[in-house]
Amino acid sequence: MLKMITSRSGNVQSSQRPSLIPASKQALSYLLNNPHSLSAAVTVGLAFAVIQITNLLLPGFVTRSLSGDSGLFGLLEMTAAAAGMLALAVVGIASIAERLRDTTPTILIAAGASLILFSLAKSPAVAVVLYCVAGMLWNVARAAANGHLLTVVDTTTIGRVQAFTTLLTSGFGLALYLLPTMVPGASEATLYMVCGFAIAVCVGGLSLWSKAQEPR
Repeated sequence: MLKMITSRSGNVQSSQRPSLIPASKQALSYLLNNPHSLSAAVTVGLAFAVIQITNLLLPGFVTRSLSGDSGLFGLLEMTAAAAGMLALAVVGIASIAERLRDTTPTILIAAGASLILFSLAKSPAVAVVLYCVAGMLWNVARAAANGHLLTVVDTTTIGRVQAFTTLLTSGFGLALYLLPTMVPGASEATLYMVCGFAIAVCVGGLSLWSKAQEPR
């Protein structure tokens, strides 16, 4: 409504913006023509996928692998959230942020590896420590992936690319949330391990592909 009022008062015609499907097509076309931007968008999706996996499998993992209850579940979530916030505050320091520049794939691979290590935990105390470390890596990887996307995408298309990246992230989430249904016999520990390995392999392959696209 404010836009309509201001455009009329200024005698300016409001520009027509493309709807969801045309905008998504434009974003996809841009990403296909810019390998680094495509790699960054997929990396954002993978970073959020790590968090989606943990939220999906943690209740069953606490019950079956750690023989815990809602108290242990809450403790894991609380410590991981606190550790993640602390990690974001630390990497927000300019000198540290500069050192971590261009290390998004490495951080995300480490986040995937943290899922594998967490799947091997049998003791609640060990699980809390590993989950704290994992929480740090997950939060830093997500922030780094989002920040890297902003640096490689043109400002004129960043909005559409971010919207398309959100759709891509939702697609990853849809596939992940179907895992327990598609593999009903697999334990949460096994799914943690498989997903962590898959994310590490995907990020490694994506990083190599992105470097191969660089002009020589």
